[in-house]
Amino acid sequence: MSQQSTGPSRLARIMAKQVPHRTSDRFFAAKSSAKADCEQLIIDVRRAHMHEATTAELLRAADRVQRELHEITLEVPDARNVVVDLDKQIQHLRLAQRWVSAAERVVTRLGSNGSNSVRDGVLEAADTVMWCVRAEHWNGKLTASLTVLEQVVRDAEVHAARSA
Repeated sequence: MSQQSTGPSRLARIMAKQVPHRTSDRFFAAKSSAKADCEQLIIDVRRAHMHEATTAELLRAADRVQRELHEITLEVPDARNVVVDLDKQIQHLRLAQRWVSAAERVVTRLGSNGSNSVRDGVLEAADTVMWCVRAEHWNGKLTASLTVLEQVVRDAEVHAARSA
């Protein structure tokens, strides 16, 4: 025996979300959050010790996202969803910055004592991540390459600890 729900129907809940002031509140909250995340990304990129080219690429991507955020207004169809998608791109860029920076640190730690194959693997995985950032491949390619880079960096950290 199943019991019928006495709460509002699905259509009533959807219509409640379409109240103009709630829609605008959600849009501006999402936009504010995305702007804050983008500003934090720019600060993190500038503070990180990475090659100049890598820093420039990440800053260029962050500036592009920041411009797109600035251009989105409440009149754009599905504006909040567009802002949420841009915020996801920012989070991807933050992960890319974190792991590319970690890759450069581990290459430095490996120094001349480390294996060339380990060093080459780390550099290749970091280059793949940066290629995805430059090409704006957010459809899973960046996530996959970040996963590979994360594993390669962790393995290289172990190798660097053993060779030290």
